[in-house]
Amino acid sequence: MDIGEWIYKRALAYPQRPFLKQEDRAFTNHQFNARVNQTAQALTALGVKKGERVATLMVNSSEFLEVFFACAKTGVLIVPINLKLALPEMGYIIKDAAPRALIYSAEFTDKAEGLKAGSTTVEHYLRQGSDQFSSDPSLSDFTASFPEEEPIPEEELTLKDPLVIMYTSGTTGDPKGAVLSHENFLFGAIHSLIGYSIGSGCKSLVVAPLFHIGALAASATPVIYAGGSLVIKSFDNPSEIVQLICAEKINYMFAVPVMFDMMAKSEAWEKADFSHVDFFIAGGASMPVALIRKYQEEKGLRFAQGYAMTETLRLTSLDLEDTIRKAGSVGKEVFHTHLRIVDDSGRDVPPGEVGEVVVKGPTVLLKYWNKPLETQAAFRDGWFHTGDLGKKDPEGFLYIVGRKIDMIISSGENIYTAEVERAIESIPQVAEAAAVGMPDSKRGEAVAAFVLLNKGAAMTEEGLIQALQEKIAYFKIPKKVVFVKEFSRNSAGKILKRELKDRLGAESLEKQAEG
Repeated sequence: MDIGEWIYKRALAYPQRPFLKQEDRAFTNHQFNARVNQTAQALTALGVKKGERVATLMVNSSEFLEVFFACAKTGVLIVPINLKLALPEMGYIIKDAAPRALIYSAEFTDKAEGLKAGSTTVEHYLRQGSDQFSSDPSLSDFTASFPEEEPIPEEELTLKDPLVIMYTSGTTGDPKGAVLSHENFLFGAIHSLIGYSIGSGCKSLVVAPLFHIGALAASATPVIYAGGSLVIKSFDNPSEIVQLICAEKINYMFAVPVMFDMMAKSEAWEKADFSHVDFFIAGGASMPVALIRKYQEEKGLRFAQGYAMTETLRLTSLDLEDTIRKAGSVGKEVFHTHLRIVDDSGRDVPPGEVGEVVVKGPTVLLKYWNKPLETQAAFRDGWFHTGDLGKKDPEGFLYIVGRKIDMIISSGENIYTAEVERAIESIPQVAEAAAVGMPDSKRGEAVAAFVLLNKGAAMTEEGLIQALQEKIAYFKIPKKVVFVKEFSRNSAGKILKRELKDRLGAESLEKQAEG
């Protein structure tokens, strides 16, 4: 069964059950399947064939999911583009993926016009929503003219067929397009059903951006597979999100930690009744223990957490009952995935020792798009090398200690940034921390820490360094502390450490100029 059949089967078995709600629109299983079929028929009419690509530049909406499942029913690959990218970055993805069509939300008309100027492959542009300045056809008007019958693909679809090209952030060079299959999404959903007991009564609030794997593979597809329903809302106002959770009796939501932090600081937080919530799931970045405790103590809410990548979907789960006992861990490997910690020679390391995380299983990507050398380098002896450094405790719980490229080597000692950050965040005055390496004439590198304090808290650089004396080894203690009012983040909520390093470099140049 390909992923597109999920929608057909839901419509066949339970046609009148709710599927999706967005603002003043609501669709049953039958209605949503009909809309998907019209979109699939429209793509076929445009001449987009199995194996070809459709790019999307779309906000969270029913239409995004309609395009996703229309591609799934026809064998077309969807290429979701990060809305926060600059035009040249978007242009790179368009050039690399070479889509036949681009579907964009009206608020990105300017970006679409800019892409037209540099595109050589996009033949069709469709606009979602109204815009008086765009001459491109309306997506809804175009698809409405096509029949609601099930599309018949020219070639048989299998679980091994590619479905999505999801581009990574490109922190070490140009973005890489991770090619994910129907099978990847199926087993990603199965892992959620096994690990979190998601069922037909699940009502998921989709607020994280669907152009990211986190929201698509955690907020939407597992719930759809289980027969649950979705409520779609943009995360514009955290108080509105809190109120919506209460009004719609949401019992499940995936979001990144910064979103949960904003909700807890919103005006609606104090009066919010979350008694109907089963649990929330956090991803995209590490969830601060203090924030977990706030939700647990003030609202009786627990968090499921895990470890995932664009290339692999979710690899581990930290069960609800272990979130405090095993704070800092990302849990144990999920049911159908095998995970090892290896040294540079590919040998397993003992519990407690740090090595690279390597994985094997049905959620691992097929390949990197147009990058055979990078694909070959990532897969060795059948195992996908994540580039993440981790260790397991004697119970088998995994702890991520950093990226290989983030590791700081100071006087020959390996320092893992995640360990430094956890130590700093254990200080009561600290809300969040980010550690990076900075050049040091004596040590080669030293640790620099950027620290965000809790509201109303005060602390000095000397005080923070002193507070770390008994928490981590002396060589891991930062030699420089910079207090910040906020962190720059990517759309997944991860702190942009490259900007922090650039800031250190700029400050160093300023001092040299003053000297």
